Amino acid sequence: MDRILNLVRHHVPDLRLVDKRDVTWMRWLGGALRPVIPEFSTRYTTVLGDTVFLPRPVEEIPSEVLCATLAHELVHQFDQARWGALFYLSYGFCLPTGRSMRAWWERRAYAVDLMIAHERGGEAEVRRVEALLVDMFAGRTYLWMWAGRRAARRFLAPVVDAVLAGRLQQAEPYRAILAAWRGTPTPES
Repeated sequence: MDRILNLVRHHVPDLRLVDKRDVTWMRWLGGALRPVIPEFSTRYTTVLGDTVFLPRPVEEIPSEVLCATLAHELVHQFDQARWGALFYLSYGFCLPTGRSMRAWWERRAYAVDLMIAHERGGEAEVRRVEALLVDMFAGRTYLWMWAGRRAARRFLAPVVDAVLAGRLQQAEPYRAILAAWRGTPTPES
């Protein structure tokens, strides 16, 4: 936990971990989204700038789950810092093909989840997580951000293949995240 937290704080010094239930506008947003994403407030993490809004108090989240979540959200924080307003505007932008720009951002962040799955259990675990992601990308979790399961699987395939081949683990920011996960030294540590 300390290694991932140190990596995140290295890049996001003002990091705040906040329970969504303690923020009025997050409770309001959860209520507004309840008809289509009932688990928004109770299952999903949201990141805006330096703040990670968690679905429950940080003390109640198992350490390994919190580490994986913070690693995933760090990719979003990198993208938010690099692209600024364009990130936020495009996250909600729908393409005329029944797809959403948020899928591009989420694929980058879920690459972390696939990489950690590879660390935990090799190809079998990557395939298990891939199946969950296909459902998420094609379903209501992200408001149907990709057009169907087959299209979502094709969209995720290059990242899955890169993880299985070990290529993703060599690219930043994934290399640094994996080093922190493993506890191996990097030039930043």
